[in-house]
Amino acid sequence: MDFLLHIIILIATTIPLSLGYTFLFGRGKVFHFGPIAVAITIAYAAFLTLDATGSFVLALGAGVIASVVFSLLFAWLSFRLEPDSLGIMTIAMHLAMLNVALNWQSLTRGALGIPNIPRMFFMQSQGAFAFWVTIICIGWIIFFLWLERTSLARQLTALAEQEWHAKSLGINRIRVHLVAFIILGLTMVNDNFFYPQYLHLLYPTDYGYPLFITLVMMVVAGKPGSILGATTATALLVALKESIRFLPLPISVLGPLRLMLFGVILLVAVWVRRDSLFPVKRTI
Repeated sequence: MDFLLHIIILIATTIPLSLGYTFLFGRGKVFHFGPIAVAITIAYAAFLTLDATGSFVLALGAGVIASVVFSLLFAWLSFRLEPDSLGIMTIAMHLAMLNVALNWQSLTRGALGIPNIPRMFFMQSQGAFAFWVTIICIGWIIFFLWLERTSLARQLTALAEQEWHAKSLGINRIRVHLVAFIILGLTMVNDNFFYPQYLHLLYPTDYGYPLFITLVMMVVAGKPGSILGATTATALLVALKESIRFLPLPISVLGPLRLMLFGVILLVAVWVRRDSLFPVKRTI
């Protein structure tokens, strides 16, 4: 039962993030490596504030502020740089934020992370934690199902397919992308506010490059831009990832096996979804 609750918690805290990324990347075709840089910033802003004040409300507020500020920064970079340059710059930003967390030991405790993170009073037990994060996750799914029916989603798709034609129809690229980046940032607040509480630990090496690859795999496997697809793919891949540990194999084998298995899944998913990932521009 504890393992089932563990899986539910991981799925419920991950789905909003994958939905936010499939909205920006799947619909908007904005492929950047910045989500994990924003995530680590949110996590440290929230739990350093919690450690200093003891207030979950202030901690959540600090996480939201960090999310909006860094989301706007990455949105600004996307306006200023070509897609290839944006990818390189966002990788650099990710590495920079990770190095700050690892090396600013007087503030972040470096590689030791932030231990003994408490849970909110109504989420003390594992069952209560699973219940509340599931309710919040369902709320996010309903929000994105509504969002994909709005003009914002249609405008984001139009900009991805034919930017010049979309602009000629009066679609404001800056406004649309700013909103999309902020929505992705807010989904990361959800993940990085609850997951460290679940572990009672904020560990900087959890925010490495493999986490971003896992996020991309969930989005690609579920069909980029599909809310139900991303939700299903996230649930299945998280369950698979956690179940592999029960294979009767040495730990030294399980780690590489997991990487190879997920690498194959990503390769197959990219091959199958290549037409939607790399669409051919419409011509007349």
